[in-house]
Amino acid sequence: MDKRGDTSIMMNSIIYIIIFILFFSLMFWFVGSYSNGSALWEDFYSKEIVRVINTAKPGEEFKIDVTPLAVVASRSGKPIKDIVSVDNVNNQIIVSTKLNSGVSFKFFNDVDIVDWFVESPSGSPDSTRFIFKVVEEQRSGLS
Repeated sequence: MDKRGDTSIMMNSIIYIIIFILFFSLMFWFVGSYSNGSALWEDFYSKEIVRVINTAKPGEEFKIDVTPLAVVASRSGKPIKDIVSVDNVNNQIIVSTKLNSGVSFKFFNDVDIVDWFVESPSGSPDSTRFIFKVVEEQRSGLS
């Protein structure tokens, strides 16, 4: 049997090598995102803030210390004032420590979050707090 000119063996090897490189590149990216703590803190604070909102009653005001989140965000170059945001239309809290990324979780309590901001008294990530007020839902329901 003359195998000269048969490219199927070589193509199979190239495909396996490409899949191998792609898989390990994704693994390194995933491990890298957890190694600096950004994914861990984004996940933790988004869930923690949603848990507080789900148990809140209208009229309450909360101050949550987000200093570890702010430290990671400042290392990544993200402005501290943009690390936590609220989407009242979709009932979501978005926590982000990097540009163009983040974690969002929905809250189920029928409330709106108003007057929310990230406070950093000294301008540095030390002693950073997320402050917000919970009020009754102000949107009309879908008809």
